[in-house]
Amino acid sequence: MKKVIIALVTAIAVGCMAVVQPAKAGGVYDGVAPGSSILGVKLGLSNIVGANVTYDYALARVWKGTFTIGGQVGYMWSGYTNRVSSGTVVHKWKGNNNFIDIKVRTTYRFNVVVPEWEVYAGVGIGAVVNPWSEKVVDKAAGDRNVAKETGVGAGVSGAFILGTSYSFTDAISANLEFDFGNLSQSYVNLGVNFKF
Repeated sequence: MKKVIIALVTAIAVGCMAVVQPAKAGGVYDGVAPGSSILGVKLGLSNIVGANVTYDYALARVWKGTFTIGGQVGYMWSGYTNRVSSGTVVHKWKGNNNFIDIKVRTTYRFNVVVPEWEVYAGVGIGAVVNPWSEKVVDKAAGDRNVAKETGVGAGVSGAFILGTSYSFTDAISANLEFDFGNLSQSYVNLGVNFKF
């Protein structure tokens, strides 16, 4: 009976491994294959709240890695409130900043010792649009004054990109990406990459 149970457990384990095959990233000399696409969905977790989507297309292998070119679209939000009291006068303001960030980006990706683990670095440059609003409320003895302002700002955005991903399968990997120097984007982004 023990032999039957061991054989059954072994068969189930082998079957599970066949269904969920580990990633075959190719080792330190292969990297991402040219012609592959990587779609990333990430949440911003640091200085500003939001989400972004990245797309990278693998162009060519160079040395031990692969050059990619692609783009990034992000939406980030930040808000602030403040209140100052002086005697019977209360001054309160609340504001919202929305950032819509669109960039072209390029990265150099290579595998390290663990075949499923990839690290990359790159740069991105593009434009950001910043719709904003601010509401100011002044209260004094029996008097209340409310002022609202809205506007739209725009500018150039850029970033130095440093990231890593760990592949669970050939198509899905966890991704951690740092965007340095980009004021309209979260500096720390965590998400999932889909390779196809």
